[in-house]
Amino acid sequence: MFKLLKTKGAAIFFLTGITAIWGWSFVIVKESISLYPVFSFLALRFLLGAVILSFFIRTKIFFFEKKLWLSGFLLGVFLFSGYSFQTTGLIYTTPAHSGFITGLFVVFTPLLETLILKRKPHLILLFSLLLSTSGLFILSYEKDFNSLNFGDFLSLICAIIYSFHLVFLDRFSKKFNTLYLAFLQVITVSALSFISLAIAGNRLFPIPSVSLKGIILTGILATALSYFIQTNYQKITTATEAALIFTLEPIFAGLFAYYLWGETFSGKIFFGGLLILSGMVISQMRFCNDKKEKIDPVDEV
Repeated sequence: MFKLLKTKGAAIFFLTGITAIWGWSFVIVKESISLYPVFSFLALRFLLGAVILSFFIRTKIFFFEKKLWLSGFLLGVFLFSGYSFQTTGLIYTTPAHSGFITGLFVVFTPLLETLILKRKPHLILLFSLLLSTSGLFILSYEKDFNSLNFGDFLSLICAIIYSFHLVFLDRFSKKFNTLYLAFLQVITVSALSFISLAIAGNRLFPIPSVSLKGIILTGILATALSYFIQTNYQKITTATEAALIFTLEPIFAGLFAYYLWGETFSGKIFFGGLLILSGMVISQMRFCNDKKEKIDPVDEV
């Protein structure tokens, strides 16, 4: 029984599970921030996630080296920035839109790596970027095609920030324990959110019941549990396998938005989302022959 939990099949199953949780969380977050400030929601959600993760670390936190703290803080800053744009964007756009556009980090990350390493962009990567950009245009532009939906624009910034986060995470996770990095990122997001809500003058209490439910569900499932599973199972899969699993997130986001939020899918949403998803999948095709490459943890809603 325990041996089965350590197989690649189990890894694919559990990684798909947390991808579904991340897709579902778009709807939960949308509901929560409709009645509660964004930074207050993020502060409590990630505080709860950090408390739960701390049970797996216990007293080891007192022995973290300085470089680990600094690396975790930097990653946390990226993560906080990404979540801030994504969560604020959900005020102005729908869960399905946010899910599809945020998923563009799958395309942006290898593109950013190419630019940093000063390599010639792969033709497949350029083609996937063209597909995704076309999908973004169709999905996000208003009827007159003269303006970009503000919430979609914030989601796009989030996807770009996530790609920076993943590039640095790839470097740091090779030097430090990924669970420790996950904890430091989560606690950093919470701390920065508390600072931001104080500056913005947002209230912390009272917490509406729907928002409290969202904080508990996302704090436990989409943060603590997802990080724990991700840390333990991504090292069993290849980079291509894990990346392709994560491309399912916008599909789950769309499905949950339809069934739980009542979001309708027009031809524009369907075709734009399909182009974005195609670009995400195609962007990973250049890695198909690399069987030994490993992927490090990534972060979503």
